[in-house]
Amino acid sequence: MISMNKSKIASLALGVLMVSSGFLAVVLTPTEIPADQQARIDLDTLVPKEFGDWKLEPFNAGGIVNPEVKGSLEKIYSQTLARTYVNKQGDRIMLSIAYGGRQKADLQAHRPEICYASGGFAIDKKTKTYVDTTVGRLPVMQLVAKQGVRNEPITYWVRVGDSLTRGWIEQKITAIGYGLTGKVPDGVLVRISSISNDEQGSYLVQQSFLRTMLQAVRSEDRVWLVGRLDS
Repeated sequence: MISMNKSKIASLALGVLMVSSGFLAVVLTPTEIPADQQARIDLDTLVPKEFGDWKLEPFNAGGIVNPEVKGSLEKIYSQTLARTYVNKQGDRIMLSIAYGGRQKADLQAHRPEICYASGGFAIDKKTKTYVDTTVGRLPVMQLVAKQGVRNEPITYWVRVGDSLTRGWIEQKITAIGYGLTGKVPDGVLVRISSISNDEQGSYLVQQSFLRTMLQAVRSEDRVWLVGRLDS
């Protein structure tokens, strides 16, 4: 009899748990989409084609790596931008931006350590760091992608809502936090890179490029790229 009662109690507890889990899943499913209430972003006009010592090199965008097929990108992002900039010293920076109005926790941005690896690159020296700019301190991820003789130092970040994230864990936690408020955040991935064996020198050039670019973007538009940075 005692054994039977324990079995009934266990079954009842299991049933309650299943029902409550289903209830919570419904309650905590985000439904509000702030991006639908904002002015539409236009990446092509958001970032100037010329700023500081940097000018657009229109015929060199083919060097930018986007190993994902177009269909998979469209599931996450509504707009993408790929450009190559060059300065008077001959330094080249490849800029890639991808924006999506709905960044759910289960839809991860095409982070370079994933998309480059899927394209046959070896990933090395992944580091979380910061870039100080005139508009605030920018948390970024840096890594090196290698394939044959190509050595590509990369700096990137992912904005989820108002927050900047580096890597899968930060991105996931931030997206879940928004989900608990009932909101589906928008998101953008900003990636810059250069092809060079001088990795530290490349990062210095990339940092200078970022500072100049962010200063050139209109203050009311800058939030699309970096969210709400602390000064």
